[in-house]
Amino acid sequence: MPNIHLSNPRGPARQQAAGALRRCAARARLALCAAALTAAGMSPAHAYPDRPVTLIVPFAVGSSTDIMTRQAAKLLNEKFKTGNFIVDNKPGANGTIGSNMVARAKPDGYTLLVGSGTTHTQVPWMMKSVPYDPVKDFEAVAGIGGVPLAVLVAAQSPLKTIDDLVKEVKASPNKYAYGTAFGMATVCGEKIRRGFDIDLQQIPYKSSPQALTDLIGGQILVLCTDFNSTMSAIRGGQVRALAVTTKERNDQLPDVPSMMDSLPDFPEMRSWVGVFAPKGTPPEITNMLADAVLEVTASSEFLTAMTPNGFGRLPLKGQEMTEFIKSELVKWKGLIQEAGIQQQ
Repeated sequence: MPNIHLSNPRGPARQQAAGALRRCAARARLALCAAALTAAGMSPAHAYPDRPVTLIVPFAVGSSTDIMTRQAAKLLNEKFKTGNFIVDNKPGANGTIGSNMVARAKPDGYTLLVGSGTTHTQVPWMMKSVPYDPVKDFEAVAGIGGVPLAVLVAAQSPLKTIDDLVKEVKASPNKYAYGTAFGMATVCGEKIRRGFDIDLQQIPYKSSPQALTDLIGGQILVLCTDFNSTMSAIRGGQVRALAVTTKERNDQLPDVPSMMDSLPDFPEMRSWVGVFAPKGTPPEITNMLADAVLEVTASSEFLTAMTPNGFGRLPLKGQEMTEFIKSELVKWKGLIQEAGIQQQ
């Protein structure tokens, strides 16, 4: 800063000094802005996002997470008047492959994860080795929302109720299997198997659409999966819902009972997804993204598309989202242990 003499309280010297101070303050503000933008991976001449932002979905196309992400990405592109928000599916290993890619990515806001209860609160208790820490390796940006699960059989199956399912499996041990494509669905299947003491073998799938195809084709007897992945098949008459995994009946399937009606200690299960950034992503970016995500997921266009699948919002951001994940980790540790699921 220049050496400015202020001993004379009046006259040209004072005016010159005041002008110099204003110029210095303006330069300082510009320098701070430039530094903040540089730290965020942006140049002062550009606004985020000035290049493609990859939204990594760690599950297959057509999965619940994928469906919600694509709708959110569409609306984010409309909001920012760009085409920079791009969905990239990286399925495999219960979502840990895609999640780890983001955990190791440059924290500049241009690689994001749309993670889920599976990737952040269930696989840590279901897999012996998870290559990332769900809390320490990510900045929780914002929640999107989730949907319930349904217990399904193929439309051609004679089974109409959970009681029919239990009777059929008990009458023919070592014959039937259930499919699972993500953590919560595995807990659902195991709670049913153990709760009724029936002989159902587990068949894991990489994605819910693949499991649904095998259910319709008769390769498996029963499937727990989310409303997003299966509602079109239910309404199209390809599969039949025997129960839903919420305490009350769902407005979208009012004739389908709750699992709690048949198994009172069955835990309520609703999937959830949210947006995460690599640890160290500047708060200027994560805060802006959080506000944008919460805005588009509250929009009438998003809700009109998602509500018919039983969607409910998860309006959390930043530290609130982090605390939610911590509490869900505790919850699902207990549920997974109660279900007798061993780490693989």
